[in-house]
Amino acid sequence: MNLYDFYSSLGYEPSAAQVVFHDSDARFKVLIAGARFGKSLAASKDVLRDLVCGQTRGWMVGPTFTLARPEYEYVVNDARSRLRLAVSEELNSRRSEHAFVRFANGSEVHCVSASRPETLLGQEVDWMILCEAAHLPRESYERFLRARLTSREGRLIVPTTPRGHNWIKGLYDRGIEPGRAWQSFRFATWDNPRVAAAEIEAARSELPAEVFDEQFGGAFVARAGRVYPEFERAVHVRPVSQSAGTLFWRGVDFGFTNPFVCLWAVLDRDDCLHIVDEYYCAGATLSQHAAEIKRRDETLLAQGLLCAGGVADPSGRVEREELANLGVALWPAENALLAGIDAVRQRLRPRADRTRGLAIDPSCANLVREFEGYCYERPVGQCEPLPGKRDDHCMDALRYLCMSLGRRVDWRGVRLFC
Repeated sequence: MNLYDFYSSLGYEPSAAQVVFHDSDARFKVLIAGARFGKSLAASKDVLRDLVCGQTRGWMVGPTFTLARPEYEYVVNDARSRLRLAVSEELNSRRSEHAFVRFANGSEVHCVSASRPETLLGQEVDWMILCEAAHLPRESYERFLRARLTSREGRLIVPTTPRGHNWIKGLYDRGIEPGRAWQSFRFATWDNPRVAAAEIEAARSELPAEVFDEQFGGAFVARAGRVYPEFERAVHVRPVSQSAGTLFWRGVDFGFTNPFVCLWAVLDRDDCLHIVDEYYCAGATLSQHAAEIKRRDETLLAQGLLCAGGVADPSGRVEREELANLGVALWPAENALLAGIDAVRQRLRPRADRTRGLAIDPSCANLVREFEGYCYERPVGQCEPLPGKRDDHCMDALRYLCMSLGRRVDWRGVRLFC
């Protein structure tokens, strides 16, 4: 029985766009699509053949248990109702957000939540679906989930609607070029022939253009929910160079499990803050960080720039003192979150002369990535949304710089030190 005869036995008739997705043999498949395209359905059908043709273990992982359920329930219902297979389903009593079903041939499907990343350790898997992946923390994938695929060379399916230019855009970009382990697909809601054209046009007329393009067109465009909607890669990211005698500053956000970040910045005489370099590293000691900071300082000093010190997280007194002993001097930064965000936004916006107050060198890839993925969230128990506390380490370091250098530096009064 070929694949599509198998699908026919399930009563599944994939659309032309879904057929393109199913026909791919890529190990890593990224399916970006508008709402109601049928991405969850297609993903579940894509792994069902693995479950019935051999003894495999797979995970369906969502940002919450509820968001992982659709793909999981498609598989369970197909196995029971369509294929008449003997399957046993259980809810793990020790982890309320973990259900799994076991097939008679030994295959297993686990439905799990990424809300507690530490529970994602342990098992190796043959395949994995990242359900509504645009809402998953990047760290959960990189630190906890990717390694589960390694020993069995498992495959990955990422079905999601975009959410701005967050980390999923990076996965999508990996699969644009054909002939690689990664393959990406992007479809719109209207690529599903079962969605009425009138419904799509009604949504087009009701929604802001960017929101419609994202949620129905599957495009990486919307700024809705972004902390810095003023940020434009084409405007703010450009090569920056400075003349001899200019001062440079550092902005530092401490971290060990989370990345330690240092940004190097120059404030020119037109009050434009140029971010000329970034250091982004997790799992290293302060002495290692200090050595790398001093190495990059020396590169700037060799170009004739002058070191004016730096600012860092004010809560990290011990870290600042240890770095000072290692030859890296830092002041405690002002850490008012909302005021700091406003200071960054002021630099992003066009000024009266149409110039901008912030320029970022293209080498600062993590800073650019965080700008595009930094979004508001509504914490439990909070009335007002706040910036999400993940993938924000460059954002914090930049905020410290903008708050500390909010007014133009008195060039004659600065005490230089490194």
